[in-house]
Amino acid sequence: MLIDSALAVWVILGLAAWPGATAWAASDAEITDAHAEVREGVLYLDVRMNITLDQEMIEAMRNAIPIHLTLSARIEAPRDWLYPRVIVSDDRRFRLEYHALSKTWLLTDDLEHEARSFSTLQGALRSLERIRAWPVASARRIETPDRLIGRVRLTLDIDKLPLPLRFPALFDSRWALNSPWFLWSVPHGAKDAP
Repeated sequence: MLIDSALAVWVILGLAAWPGATAWAASDAEITDAHAEVREGVLYLDVRMNITLDQEMIEAMRNAIPIHLTLSARIEAPRDWLYPRVIVSDDRRFRLEYHALSKTWLLTDDLEHEARSFSTLQGALRSLERIRAWPVASARRIETPDRLIGRVRLTLDIDKLPLPLRFPALFDSRWALNSPWFLWSVPHGAKDAP
């Protein structure tokens, strides 16, 4: 037991001494607003975010390493005695990269199967920070429990980084591009849709 405690202390001290393990998070993602509505039997979600990228992440993209982001939406039915029951789960994936030859930033949306080109990183981030009319689910998939809760968050897909960057990205605040879950209200019209 004493050996386990000593090992835990050494691991914590080692992580605290890691070069990028600072108390402040240089990269950051925050969901500021989410609004859902049902149109023509489909539940659409609009999301607004604030995204800040650290200089190390920007330099990685300038050196041909794309950043993969996932926007996840969940609709859950709370239960008193167990974890909430997930009714709808949908992910929307994005790839942000820099093309040195054309000196442009590309934002690829896997849902729409299109890549948009921007002359500045700020332009690409502004486009990513406002997601409009995301078709999360058919309104028929949403059952009629008493109460539904919607959640949305943005995460960095660390598994798609090159292997030498994966371990530092787990502990380095410069790569901490994961927002907490943001709650949004599921419209009542979703329950009544045909």
